[in-house]
Amino acid sequence: MTNITTLILTAGKSSRFKSNKSKIFYELAGLPVIDHIYNKAKKISKNNIIFVCNKTNINSLKKRFNNCKFALQKNQNGTADAVLSAKKLIKKKTNILILFGDVPLITLSTLKKATNIFIKDKLPGLMIAFDSTDPFGYGRVITKGKKVESVVEELNANSKIKKISLCNAGIMLCKYELLYSFINKISNKNKKREKYLPDIFAICHQNRKSFQYILCKEEEMLGINTLDDFNKIDEIYQNLLIGNLIEKGVKIINPKTVRVSYDTQVGKNSIIEPFVFIKNGVKIKNQVIVKSHSVLESSLIGKGSSIGPFARLRPGSVIGENVKIGNFVEIKNSKIGNKCTIPHLSYIGDSILGKNINIGAGTITCNYDGKKKNKTIIEDKVFIGSNTSLVAPLIIERNSKTGAGSVITRNIPSNSLVVGHDKLVISKKTRKK
Repeated sequence: MTNITTLILTAGKSSRFKSNKSKIFYELAGLPVIDHIYNKAKKISKNNIIFVCNKTNINSLKKRFNNCKFALQKNQNGTADAVLSAKKLIKKKTNILILFGDVPLITLSTLKKATNIFIKDKLPGLMIAFDSTDPFGYGRVITKGKKVESVVEELNANSKIKKISLCNAGIMLCKYELLYSFINKISNKNKKREKYLPDIFAICHQNRKSFQYILCKEEEMLGINTLDDFNKIDEIYQNLLIGNLIEKGVKIINPKTVRVSYDTQVGKNSIIEPFVFIKNGVKIKNQVIVKSHSVLESSLIGKGSSIGPFARLRPGSVIGENVKIGNFVEIKNSKIGNKCTIPHLSYIGDSILGKNINIGAGTITCNYDGKKKNKTIIEDKVFIGSNTSLVAPLIIERNSKTGAGSVITRNIPSNSLVVGHDKLVISKKTRKK
């Protein structure tokens, strides 16, 4: 977008959130709340983003967004004071978009619509508003045609104004000159002795510089003040993400029991059964079935594979095509080749498996020696018997078999049959006198 600086207001203390961690750092579908806002702001302003912070969160925000600018609101004197604290960091003759760090559901399409209208129509200011069936608690927007005359907060509204359904979202666009010409006229003569940014609408209207408004959906404007608010927004966002997957041809059985992440990718004709939890970084190709009670994280699953039930794919798992990962199987940081079967009760970690391999029930890779993680390599067409322990580092070459209960501590050449285990050695501990 052309010449737009975005201010993200994050100076609130999160006192109603009842947590030792700021609400803006809570993860919403695997991504912190503040990142949801930042990612949209970046599409509008690129690196022209300024965070208005408090003493508690400014260092965390600086570490997270090192290509932005940061203004410190020293005292909690209201949203107008927060905007004033950023004045020195903003270039003159620019346009300003004001967002809130606890309103994560605002869509990029709404922001683009607002900025396009603002620039195309050369408006002095534009606000985003919404119609509510239950407007209690929101500031009501008083309009005259397309112009905004004022915003009246619930506390100051009479019975007539309380019937108005048009509500203030708080998000606005305006010219630098307009904002900083009139923001100083905002009074703090109220119960909290704070300067409220919505008061600028009436001031601008009185000076014949009226804002106009566009509408968005109410759910886009929901803010997070309490943990209950967070849960409501989380549910809405999950419904949006899952709805998008269903529209793309994914069959999700009992969607309310399934959780996905902001970056989850699932191919067409795949099936997600109830009580599946998909965390960050998961990409599922076409015609995959993920069965009930499975947990997936940072993994790639190839076409036609079956996962679960009660399977766990940990970060770094790459599952090939037509693979079966069965019940109570855990895969970690491993590549599983095409047409492998690991049907049940196994752990495969830090391993590379070729094609057409069968892993018997109860098999584990003993990949950790107490100091480092070691790798297991299993080549094509190997058959691993039940309850085999594979002590890494280890290579089992193609076409080999291991008998049930074997403990494999040495590399196995191709076309071999391995039965049994190494001799058990027991040494007595010497007691200290």
